[in-house]
Amino acid sequence: LAKVMAYNTSLTQLCLSRKNIEDQTGVEIARILYTNNTLRKLELEFNRLGPLTAKEFGMALKQNTTLRFLNLESNQLTMEGEDPAGVQKYLIPAMCQNKHLLSLNLGNNKLEQNIGKDCEEMLNHNYTLIDFEFSNNGISLNSTRSIQEKLIRNNKIYTDDRLREWRE
Repeated sequence: LAKVMAYNTSLTQLCLSRKNIEDQTGVEIARILYTNNTLRKLELEFNRLGPLTAKEFGMALKQNTTLRFLNLESNQLTMEGEDPAGVQKYLIPAMCQNKHLLSLNLGNNKLEQNIGKDCEEMLNHNYTLIDFEFSNNGISLNSTRSIQEKLIRNNKIYTDDRLREWRE
């Protein structure tokens, strides 16, 4: 599937949720984003994706300009909090550079409180992410509030841009 999707020119959405996909297969799926210029929505929630998948998505999202929605909810991206490096060192920092993804779901992945601070910092640089789901993690209330304020800012920018386009 990953080999076919890498050069796909017609499929814009792919749902592979609840397929019991493991970490190494998740890496292969993430790698399609290096060459695929069509896929806009990728849903991978409720699988067994781990830190290697998070790392690969982080590297791929630095380059990909077409993906708009990525759902990684309820996986094992931090291996129950034991290995947060894939999310903390790759996925979240990549979002500082990615100016195309609109929605990212990392809910229920055992993200710890310090990752909340990283998300706050990421949103200091990212003005395009308008939907960021991070519930059922260990992110503090203060970080949650700060993240929400930045998402409200991003939503306003997005809405104003769409309104400006509509008027033109």
